Amino acid sequence: MPTQDTVTEVDVVIVGAGFAGINALYNMRRQGLSTVLLEAAHGVGGTWFWNKYPGARVDIESLEYSYGFRDDIQQEWSWSEKYAGQPEVERYLNWVTDRLDLRDHIRFGRTVTQMVFDDATSTWSTTATTDAGGSRAEERFRSPNVVLATGFLSTPNFPAIPGLDSYQGDLVHTGAWPDPSPELTGRRIGVIGTAASGVQVIQEASKVADHLTVFQRTANWCFPLRNSPMDPSYEAFVKEHYSEIRRLEHEARGPGMVLMDGRIVLPENRNALDVGPAERQSDFEWRWQAGGVHMGRSFADLVRSDEANAELRRFLEGKIRGIVRDPAIAEKLIPDYPPLSRRPPGESGYYEAFNRDNVELVDIHDDPVVEIVPEGVRLASGAVHEVDVLIFATGFDAATGAALRIDIRGRDGRLLSDHWADGARTLLGMMTSGFPNLYFVNGPQSPAFHFSPPLLCDFQTQYIGDLIGNVASKGLSTIEPTPEAELSWVEHANSVYAATLIWKTNSWWVGANIPGKPRQALAYGGGFALYKNRAVDAADGLREFVTA
Repeated sequence: MPTQDTVTEVDVVIVGAGFAGINALYNMRRQGLSTVLLEAAHGVGGTWFWNKYPGARVDIESLEYSYGFRDDIQQEWSWSEKYAGQPEVERYLNWVTDRLDLRDHIRFGRTVTQMVFDDATSTWSTTATTDAGGSRAEERFRSPNVVLATGFLSTPNFPAIPGLDSYQGDLVHTGAWPDPSPELTGRRIGVIGTAASGVQVIQEASKVADHLTVFQRTANWCFPLRNSPMDPSYEAFVKEHYSEIRRLEHEARGPGMVLMDGRIVLPENRNALDVGPAERQSDFEWRWQAGGVHMGRSFADLVRSDEANAELRRFLEGKIRGIVRDPAIAEKLIPDYPPLSRRPPGESGYYEAFNRDNVELVDIHDDPVVEIVPEGVRLASGAVHEVDVLIFATGFDAATGAALRIDIRGRDGRLLSDHWADGARTLLGMMTSGFPNLYFVNGPQSPAFHFSPPLLCDFQTQYIGDLIGNVASKGLSTIEPTPEAELSWVEHANSVYAATLIWKTNSWWVGANIPGKPRQALAYGGGFALYKNRAVDAADGLREFVTA
């Protein structure tokens, strides 16, 4: 192992071994660039390594939530479920890593702490810590290029609740689930948070807990997944038509593949208010029965028009009231914000869980959590809920959190945290001015959570590789966006959200879940097709970049 004084020199340093990092490593190696990938965990997977909580699974179909950059990879792997669970996704990423002979270029157990750009040599110095051998040590790397594949949802958010250290039971976060897992069967479990990971862990914990207390601040609109074992004929159809399916996915508004009667169904371009009530109801109903994200691909005006959105709201309210037997609980589970203006969790028995005698719903919007005490959770009313296991499903510091926890210094020693003090500033979610040759994959202001992440990183890693090759072929050393191009992209991303109901809603999509975080569009919501066209245009003649 390198000593503290050893510096490893490569063409590219990649940080993060999830979908994006593995894809970037493959593409950089394919271009003949010497590359090392640094990963804090002791295995590949990224989000799918850390999120081992019961119930964790994809909410985009497995056959879509997978790599599309090589057809042999698509054809050789077979998914066991329509929506794969965490263990299978982790196995898939390990299989791809070994299938492409990438493991020897990954250094596990390395936590990147600092990255500094040297103006004189046009190189980045990257420092990583490791506990290998039982003692903490540092490793240093020097490279012209750095790719941050640190994940859009990879920095767990723990609310600042007094008394966390006093709790005497098992305290865990869904985004950093321990291995081995704490025992849940027969115990009193408390879950704080009812977004995507909370929904998934609640529906599983309800089956085994002696008593489950769900602490809900904000209810969420949830859509059924309709998960099932993979149908061999369905898998065969998709694999036969993968080329066409991938093309259509890149042209559609967002993720969510659905096949009907042997054909591929695209998102609706019609408006809900342009059809009659019976036709609207019929469309909503078949999408509810089809499951997954397909409700979000219904009428085009649902996320833009209050009146159209109200039609969807009435439909969904009826579904919740029809499932949850206790009317008072059903009303608490109906959100007060427009459907589709926040991420809609996929569920597999979430609403049914509240029909169980061992499940209790506690409204912490009206009676907030004020303290964690040794035996459990104390509310503002003074009530104490005793629990043996306390699960925080309180989400992530999305988009920017992973990059900003690293001490990153660009030209003239400028900190990335200072550059982004008023909000993330990027061009296409892939680069930021003043930080040459620093690239982001699935980064802030990219289509990351409005598109399939594996497909987005397919495009972005090839795009980044082309930029690196273009710079080298011209005998240049550095590339970065112009401040004007960066500002234009930030304003464009914000304007897309501002034309929708998303902008009116507080969610992690706009950074509202983190106190003090600037409110902005953290992803690009204009669709992948427009994004790709804009990216191709920016690279044409490098007109939106500064090179040297």
